[in-house]
Amino acid sequence: MLSFDKFKDHARRVLSIPSHAESGNEELVRYLQAAMHDYGMKTAVQPVSHSSDQLSKRQANLLGFVSDSLVDRSTRRGHLFVNPLDVSTGNLPQLWTATQGNPQAPVVNEHGIVGAGAVQGKLDFLCKIFAAIDLVDKRVRSPIYLVGTSASHFGMMGSRFLIESLAVNPKTVHTFAPTGMRSQPSATGQVSFSVDLDSSIRERDSRGYNRSLTVTAYGLGVDFSTPKNAINAYELLMDLLLQATEAGFDFQWSSLEVKNGSGTNPDLASARIALTSFQFEDFKRFLRERIGEEDQARFYRVDFAGITETVTRFLPSELIEVVLELDHEWKLFVSSLNAHSDASFAVPQNLGALSRILMTPNGKMRVVFEIRTLPSVDLSTLESTWRETVGRVSSRYQNFHFSVQRDYLVPGTPKAPGAEGLFTNYLSDAGLFAKAGFPVSVLGCGTVEHLPKGPNEAIRWGDLESAIALYRDLMLRLSQE
Repeated sequence: MLSFDKFKDHARRVLSIPSHAESGNEELVRYLQAAMHDYGMKTAVQPVSHSSDQLSKRQANLLGFVSDSLVDRSTRRGHLFVNPLDVSTGNLPQLWTATQGNPQAPVVNEHGIVGAGAVQGKLDFLCKIFAAIDLVDKRVRSPIYLVGTSASHFGMMGSRFLIESLAVNPKTVHTFAPTGMRSQPSATGQVSFSVDLDSSIRERDSRGYNRSLTVTAYGLGVDFSTPKNAINAYELLMDLLLQATEAGFDFQWSSLEVKNGSGTNPDLASARIALTSFQFEDFKRFLRERIGEEDQARFYRVDFAGITETVTRFLPSELIEVVLELDHEWKLFVSSLNAHSDASFAVPQNLGALSRILMTPNGKMRVVFEIRTLPSVDLSTLESTWRETVGRVSSRYQNFHFSVQRDYLVPGTPKAPGAEGLFTNYLSDAGLFAKAGFPVSVLGCGTVEHLPKGPNEAIRWGDLESAIALYRDLMLRLSQE
């Protein structure tokens, strides 16, 4: 058995290796593979190919075999422990105050560790590696597989790849969510939809709108499973600019951008607008009155750097109306799904948001909507209903072409008979394994109260040490079945 000080050394290094969408997770996979080899485990790296332009091509699953490395595709044997290795860090590194603005610069003290991935699954996977070391030289009846997957924030892409490849074919699956090391048999799902908006109206001349500025709103992006902690930057921005419209200001929109991490509310929203010169001083006064107070100023930034330029390109005048109407319909849609709650979950509701807005290179606007679903929601009905809703909106805007795509769908797993306790609303790949016919449970160290995917996510050393002991006992028992 290795000392816990050695675990701490690995933990600091694991959290310092970037494994987000832009970087991919290959560097982390290679580091963990080397560590597993040092501890006597057999490993394999499974490249995960994809065509997403939002995701680095450097994606891989890490497969670890604690004992027998043979996999029989026709007969299920062994037990799989699976974790995501990618992380979401948000769009505002300055909120990572504990790490001086760098999510990949972990900070440790005698109590615990702070850094991106502390609660999202990286360190839980390290706990499993340390727990499995005692099995390396033992005779076992059932092999233990450890797998770290890629691209969990893109519809559990790595887990899908693993299941379809049958690189492991276990009798049971134990997948990750921060449950406080309490096994739960039920899990939520998640669906993401993109609505592409294309208009025949491409350009308008300035007509005197020659004073431009950029308004940026800053929120707090946390996982959907902790809605009470969220601050939605998109809603902050739109509330401010709609107040300006109600106050009589006439302006044009040059751009609108909203960002978030998958399964979180938007933490950054920005709009570039243009006004006529005679409104400009009044508008600056309006902004001072609305966001000049200390309790509001921290949520906004106004950039007047472009006030002298003449703006000649604007978004079509109806486009913002379309976005607002789609957002309104989405909120009604999510609310309608919550007619029946599920008290077995910590948040007994479906949770969703307009999560991203971006301009595509071909001039379209893409609006992304995400929803974390309770297991009882029929996802095929959900998709068809949302498509019908977008169709009704599109019929009122003949100048626009609407295209709806389902980006990904992760099913939930239904509540098992007799299961008790509050289940976490955190997303896992449990539903994918259950759909493929594998018995699955959800288990992991940390809790959603530690704000996974939010800034300054942290975990105590004691929680990690307890997780190692629990995983060790569980693996020892399963290996003899």
